[in-house]
Amino acid sequence: MATGTGRPDDVEDALAASRALLAVVASSLVETLDQLTLPQYRILVVLSENGPLRSGDLAERVGVHQSTITRTADRLVDAGLITRQVGSESRREVIVDLTDTGKALVLDVMARRRRELARILQGAGVADRRAIVRGLRAFARAAGEPEPGQLLSLGL
Repeated sequence: MATGTGRPDDVEDALAASRALLAVVASSLVETLDQLTLPQYRILVVLSENGPLRSGDLAERVGVHQSTITRTADRLVDAGLITRQVGSESRREVIVDLTDTGKALVLDVMARRRRELARILQGAGVADRRAIVRGLRAFARAAGEPEPGQLLSLGL
């Protein structure tokens, strides 16, 4: 693709595949979003990947104002998904961390996502499965696959 544009059919095929992958992501979140909002889940994912964070650092990583983190954290504490503790170096510092229940929720979403992808790949014949995996790897390279941490703020 020297010109930088794909054939219209290629673009439509890529859009169809992206919708299928988005459906996998969305279905992995359905049960969770009955209990939480997507921004609340995003906070759990960031904490899952990073461990305990100062509330200001958490707000920065999620891309929201400190007051938004405070309000959202109140709800997550009430739900038993995170804890807040006064920092050891400063009483004004608040450390936010996942509870075991919060960790389990994030792991459950990821397990559902993995199971669905495995089901889809198992349903393809061997040759198609290899082609799908090769194609996804090539797409990720061409797209400049983001580092996992870059998607944390989205909860992905």
